[in-house]
Amino acid sequence: MIKLFGYVGRMFFTFLQDLSSLTYLFGETVSQTVALFSDRTKFRKTNVLQAVDEVGTHSLPLVLIVTSLLGIALTVLISFQLKELGGLSYIPGFVSVAIFREMGPLITALIVAGRVGAAITARIGTMKVSEEILALETMAINPVRFLVVQRFIGLLIALPALTVLGSFTAVLGGFLFGSTRLGIRPDTYVRETLEVLSFTDVASGVVKATVFAMAIVMIGCYRGLVVEGSAEEVGKSTMISVVWSTLAIIILDTVMTTAFYG
Repeated sequence: MIKLFGYVGRMFFTFLQDLSSLTYLFGETVSQTVALFSDRTKFRKTNVLQAVDEVGTHSLPLVLIVTSLLGIALTVLISFQLKELGGLSYIPGFVSVAIFREMGPLITALIVAGRVGAAITARIGTMKVSEEILALETMAINPVRFLVVQRFIGLLIALPALTVLGSFTAVLGGFLFGSTRLGIRPDTYVRETLEVLSFTDVASGVVKATVFAMAIVMIGCYRGLVVEGSAEEVGKSTMISVVWSTLAIIILDTVMTTAFYG
């Protein structure tokens, strides 16, 4: 029992230490980002478009495939209940609101966390193990500005855009299934969707995606920067990064959903 309490205590203090370090890294990243935007010469040299392309373009096919299937599956589940009540006309509203408010931002963020967050940790961790980051510091180059800022900006741009595209694709998947299999008239589906869906629903999804992007890039970069030892530690840190990002996304999603609609 004493060992259990000791283990829990050590885990709690480690969590507080990591949270404090993450907060410091976030503050430093924001500071370096503001400084970068104020200096146009250095901003032009930053590979922001490359980071956006890496996150957005390369993740787009997977996001579109998953979200379209999600829209179909959600339509099937909702129609299973509403069909018996004669409420098929309510399906478009239910599907669109559920996707734009909740499922679209959440699923897209989890996909990006698994794909991009892990890649960020692995790359920075490999640089840390091979002492490339130490070399940057020796040359008086700020590692946060060189490694974190461009990924921070790129993810802030790419993830909200992916979320909006994924949400529209999911609604389109529901529209195609509802029109072909459930017998809902296309004009009725579109009309019901537009009547129920509001700008606030779309905006809340974008806000969620922005917060998720911050969490993914901060956790990914932090876990890469704290890697110590051999290449084996890079793999462990990458796994921890994905777990932390997934947990953080779900917690933040719950908090924001409660705040927006609770």
